Amino acid sequence: MKAWRTAMRVAATTAALLVVFAVLGALMMPRWRSEPYTDHIAVASADTAIAANPAAMPASSPSADPAPSSFLADHQGTYRTRERRISVHLEDGGSVPAILREPIGAPGRRPACLFVHGSGTGAADDFGDIANAMSSAGIITLVPAKRTDDYTPLHRDYPRFARDYGTALDLLKLVPGVDTGRTGLYAESEGTWISMLMTEHRHDIAFSILSSAPVYKGREQMAMAVSAYVHQSGAPGPVVKDVAKLMSLDFAPFDLRYADFDADDARDSLTMPVLVNYGTYDTAMPIEQGARTIIDTAARRGNRNVTVRYYAANHQMRAGKGLFAPGLPLADGYTRDLSDWVNGVAAGTGAEGWSTPLIAGAAPDQRYAAPTDTSSGIIGSLGVLAGLTAAALACFAAVVCGAVCFGCAELARRRRIAAMTGSPGRIRARLPIVNRRLRARTDTTGAWPGTSRAFVRDVGYSRGLARLMACGVAVSCMMLVALAAYLSYVGVSALYLRRSPAMMSAGFTVLRVGGVLCMILCAALIVRLAGAWRVRRAYLAHGLYPTAGLHSTWLVGRWHWMVALLALAGMLLALVVMAFWGLFSL
Repeated sequence: MKAWRTAMRVAATTAALLVVFAVLGALMMPRWRSEPYTDHIAVASADTAIAANPAAMPASSPSADPAPSSFLADHQGTYRTRERRISVHLEDGGSVPAILREPIGAPGRRPACLFVHGSGTGAADDFGDIANAMSSAGIITLVPAKRTDDYTPLHRDYPRFARDYGTALDLLKLVPGVDTGRTGLYAESEGTWISMLMTEHRHDIAFSILSSAPVYKGREQMAMAVSAYVHQSGAPGPVVKDVAKLMSLDFAPFDLRYADFDADDARDSLTMPVLVNYGTYDTAMPIEQGARTIIDTAARRGNRNVTVRYYAANHQMRAGKGLFAPGLPLADGYTRDLSDWVNGVAAGTGAEGWSTPLIAGAAPDQRYAAPTDTSSGIIGSLGVLAGLTAAALACFAAVVCGAVCFGCAELARRRRIAAMTGSPGRIRARLPIVNRRLRARTDTTGAWPGTSRAFVRDVGYSRGLARLMACGVAVSCMMLVALAAYLSYVGVSALYLRRSPAMMSAGFTVLRVGGVLCMILCAALIVRLAGAWRVRRAYLAHGLYPTAGLHSTWLVGRWHWMVALLALAGMLLALVVMAFWGLFSL
């Protein structure tokens, strides 16, 4: 009957904990979620070729050398190129290497283009195929290396990068043969934020090429990208929703402030001709939503000369779906279109002067929309989440240390008693009943040894309570490790586009079952500790155990209580972390 009552108490406590942590998990959900994108762009043609209408060219000065219309005759492969390695001396005294490529034999002053690196590139040798192809069309190109002395996954100073690239742009304008009025920027991915900072502070940039542009704040773009990647990898719905929780957190405690880089103000600077390029296989970028935003933002500033091209390409504008697959060729026609567009802009082509559509290429299909609001739930900081996890592990570490100390103390106590009473001192040996001065009591036929304050034989945990605590701590630790491993697996699968929905669903189900097991163990520990507290309170108050039928002389001492409460606190903190990741969502 007693076992039945205990089981009922454990079941009731488990149910209460389940409700509490389910509600807590719901409160941790942000007030937004990644929504499917529905405002799709219709391309006017599948052909990405770009051409200007010579008849629409504005009248030029007779003294112009060369005549602006002559740029339209220069296409990829028209000129041989030469390459020079130079150094760019930066404002703060440092320097970076750079590669300057020039067309050989191109007449007069030429258009020029500075390349701005994204997060995946940084060397002067990068962009070699693109820069050389553009140079062969009569465009002088400069690819400076990106400074990486203060560039880490946790910290990126975009204003400083903008100043560095601004210095490189000034150097490019000083190169003999460069037409300073026809000099612009080519930027990829993260580099488009830098290029927009440059156009915000400078008014001498003739054109801007934005390839694989995130367009929005890093947090908003990452929320869309991670949702798309995780869904594409086959993760179950609750895991996709958990992405929203993670992306809504404040990353500042880890110096990830660049996630909140304000791209909205920088977009207003796109008053020059703009070419927007996206790969339709790029699920990391807002390939339709971003293009629409750039078009609308530029139009509000009076700029309608925005050309958009979609290629069957990945994020690096390479002909393949893999994110990091090496050796992939550039998308078909990509460098041809870049060269023809720059030469068209150099010839003075306006929004109405193109003979090809402003929006063309492969049909895009953006799955998720980048959210405009990323407010968090009750946990608003990544530091808080990390702190909860660290606190749980610290509690468990303290429990292990306490258990070791208690074991050593118990072994020493048994050896002292054995030496004084002549009994064997083995750890499992049954010792005689002793009083508080460790003197053996020979007359034990009277009172039950647990009924007198002077004759408590064992201060510590009963075997059942010790096993319950050990199981609770071990299972909670394993759950935290398993949760981290599962999330890492989902992240790697999403990053490398490895689809395994069956394994991910099975793994999440196992995690949820493990979470419920942790909750049952936590409830059982609460019930057992409540009973142990009643025993201790009665003993301290009256010197008696409350139940005559209690077949144990174990009394939980003050230090044992501290360790037990640490174990309980660690388990509860672990349950909070599990609730954050949706293991108890209904």
